[in-house]
Amino acid sequence: MNVIPVILAGGAGTRLWPLSRESKPKQFHNLSGRGTLLEETIKRMLPIAPERIVIVTSKKYEGLSMDELDKVGMPGTILSEPRPRNTAVALLYAAIYLDSIFDDSIMVSLPADHHIRNTDEFTRILREAVAQAGRDRLVTIGIKPTYPETGYGYIKAMDGSGDVLPIDTFVEKPDIDRARRYYESGKYFWNSGIFAWKTSLILKEFGALMPAHVSAFQPLAGFSPDEIASSEGRPWELKTRIFDSVETVSIDYGIMERADNRVVIKGDFGWTDLGSWKSIDEILPPDENGNRSPKQDRTVFLNSKNCSAFTENSRISLVGLSDVVVVEAGNEILVIHKDASQDVKKIAEIRRR
Repeated sequence: MNVIPVILAGGAGTRLWPLSRESKPKQFHNLSGRGTLLEETIKRMLPIAPERIVIVTSKKYEGLSMDELDKVGMPGTILSEPRPRNTAVALLYAAIYLDSIFDDSIMVSLPADHHIRNTDEFTRILREAVAQAGRDRLVTIGIKPTYPETGYGYIKAMDGSGDVLPIDTFVEKPDIDRARRYYESGKYFWNSGIFAWKTSLILKEFGALMPAHVSAFQPLAGFSPDEIASSEGRPWELKTRIFDSVETVSIDYGIMERADNRVVIKGDFGWTDLGSWKSIDEILPPDENGNRSPKQDRTVFLNSKNCSAFTENSRISLVGLSDVVVVEAGNEILVIHKDASQDVKKIAEIRRR
């Protein structure tokens, strides 16, 4: 059975403003010095020998997305969304497209903005996820927590042995007291947002649990694969009406929280969700004073500790500072304390007014 990665790459990434901005979001930036986030995500899929890769994104990022596929030399399709409607809608769209090509396939869905240190272990877990999906299970990968994090959703597993466990429940982002209890119990995992399932099975679940969305997308069923993927003419006009009409729903809430036969696979492969400037510390090696930059030839740290600097065009010098992030991108400069990383989204909203 064909294995098809579906990469979700439509987010604006406002918590990494000003480098990540509407014209070029974070997934198209090289934050690690080893390639853009989307390029690295595509490369991590190659060991499972996909027949092709599908990228779901905004129409304005079609060209940028295809450039990343071309870098890797991987055949693929860009499915453009007329407007963002969260992960359930994006994955229903992708499933309908794949159903028009294959008798059946296994979809591996994942975001484009994660960093993974141990790619060999990730590949092992991914192959297990594909195998479990082939047994008609809805599969997700849960990350073994390394500390009590309040910024992630959690998955509670049922009691059992081994790496594959039935899912008890999905839990929204907790406060710090609950996060500590989750961490100490050993039964909870961070929700990675990585899933695997048969296309036929997920379409069946959509029909049972999100029938209004399936009904809205039904007109696409009469189109050819090329028409479903088109961002022009009548197919695009139809998709625009569909996306205007459907409710915004996450795949967790719409399907995974209510479906049967769900399993979580334990993952411990150095996973980081790159959702803030502070989180970027996880992917860049520090100097002897804990300072980091992907462009060290254009950055000077003097009498500074635990600072980070990111630049698109200019040289940056930090003197006598601690725990500070400096970002230069476009016509903007951001200077923040690392503990204020989650407030960057507010600044991005202010600057758009």
